[in-house]
Amino acid sequence: MLEKIYLANPRGFCAGVKYAISYVEQVQSSSEEQIYVRKEIVHNRRVVEDMRKRGIKFINELNEAPDGATVVFSAHGVSPEVVEEAKRRNMKIGDATCPLVTRVHRKARRYKDSHQIIYIGHQGHDEAIGTTGEAQMFLVESPEDVQNLVGKLDISKPITYLMQTTLSVADTKLVVEKIAELFPSVEHPAKDDICYATTERQEAVSSMMESIDAMMVIGADNSSNSLRLLQLAQKSKPSSFKVSSLEELNKDYIANSEIKILGITAGASTPQILVDEIISKLIQFYPEAVLDLFPGSREDSMSFKLPANLLM
Repeated sequence: MLEKIYLANPRGFCAGVKYAISYVEQVQSSSEEQIYVRKEIVHNRRVVEDMRKRGIKFINELNEAPDGATVVFSAHGVSPEVVEEAKRRNMKIGDATCPLVTRVHRKARRYKDSHQIIYIGHQGHDEAIGTTGEAQMFLVESPEDVQNLVGKLDISKPITYLMQTTLSVADTKLVVEKIAELFPSVEHPAKDDICYATTERQEAVSSMMESIDAMMVIGADNSSNSLRLLQLAQKSKPSSFKVSSLEELNKDYIANSEIKILGITAGASTPQILVDEIISKLIQFYPEAVLDLFPGSREDSMSFKLPANLLM
């Protein structure tokens, strides 16, 4: 029987997600035209569906919108090729890319003519596609992938690496160590690219592991940072699980796993309203359970200011 529920903090929306959502809302409120968003604005079905209800149209590629349309790029960023296509078609462009992802793009452009770039990220992820479009890069996901770069990189020329912002800190550390082992001359960035929100949410989960029986991660299946939170929790507590909607909450699983103390966290693109709904349902299942913020938790205080000119 579930007796205690601990909430991790920080959890849920990060500054970059808040920035992207506010960006689209501001563009829509200041324009009478149809607003198109290329790809999911953030990786969360609830957020996307709420925007659809307000008249926002989501497209996978620019050819799904007419020439001259108003198009906003998602929080994950796009390649220069996509930007150029939008300009050729005289589209009004809004860029809701998370500023921390934009920072990685700037680094890629700075290194593209002087360094061989290794990119640590997940093949096919929207952020990885956008970043690797900035320059020629060698994408790796694991130490084994790094091993395969031997003979492909010219060790007589400068080498550096960049990272997808939503990766697991622990897993990335293993990849970086392998890069350093095989390419001792590699130039390590002054600061890694994993965003503060990803790091802080992972640290919050790690700090709870000795005090709980399992962690419930609330997040979408295509949310990289949510999946990393789940992987991190399952290393210490194998019964940890993820739900992406209220319908996925399974009372039987909690009972069958003999979970008495449950931790709850949420991916950086998970809206608070979804977290609240799932917690309310959980309390309905277990009215005797005590809900509390995990001791030592702290708030996420970072924020990003929207640009004065939203469209270009």
